[in-house]
Amino acid sequence: MSLQTDQNGMFIFGMTHTDELGKFLQHKFPEHQIQQTYETLVDFSRDQAKLAKTSPLKMFWKHLEKVYHEGVPPLQCHRGCDHCCHTGVTCTQMEWDGILKNAEENGINLDEIVEKSQRTIKKVEEVIDAGKNLDQVDWHRLVINQPCPFLSDEGACRIYEDRPLDCRMVVSFRGVCETKNLEHAQRGVVIEEAVGATVIAKLQHDATPKIKRRKFRGTQPIKLLQHWLIIWRDKQKAKSNS
Repeated sequence: MSLQTDQNGMFIFGMTHTDELGKFLQHKFPEHQIQQTYETLVDFSRDQAKLAKTSPLKMFWKHLEKVYHEGVPPLQCHRGCDHCCHTGVTCTQMEWDGILKNAEENGINLDEIVEKSQRTIKKVEEVIDAGKNLDQVDWHRLVINQPCPFLSDEGACRIYEDRPLDCRMVVSFRGVCETKNLEHAQRGVVIEEAVGATVIAKLQHDATPKIKRRKFRGTQPIKLLQHWLIIWRDKQKAKSNS
């Protein structure tokens, strides 16, 4: 299937590899603009976080919300249109920490989330236990067509305010997607998508104690939400057994 684009971005329906998105972004946005946006957003997130007495990631999320509600045509996405929530969602440690805080503040029972997500969690555990090279695993395909662990029975995201970048960049303008093919969903709409992952990686790097920091290379490790839940579950078990 050939790629399709319009004045907003690239349609997911027809995209066969993530490299295509990277090439699209490089073509759409000049390199100097991408670099300038990255530097501006890192400084903005840190400075505003100090003023608001919150985390830099929270301020970055607020910036993205503003961009998608003021800088682009009206979104068709709404509460309950959850076809895009049936694929693998990955995030960094910093994003996961934000999700954990959200769960704590809103009384979300993570034990129930783990139990409800056993089908996909077991798939992820099997890969981990098999000792495979995790960098070569197609994590999204592993859990495709299965609901996100944090998707409620009503089709709403339970951690919406702190949902990962993976979720925020999938948007729709021309209609509500009616199938898991995401026939109206698009990526590459705003320049923030070209720099978002690097901004988060930098914020996480700067938040890491200097004694534990490694040289910043523009990325941070990411894991499926199911993988993070496995780590959380195992930590809870270790605490209860100590």
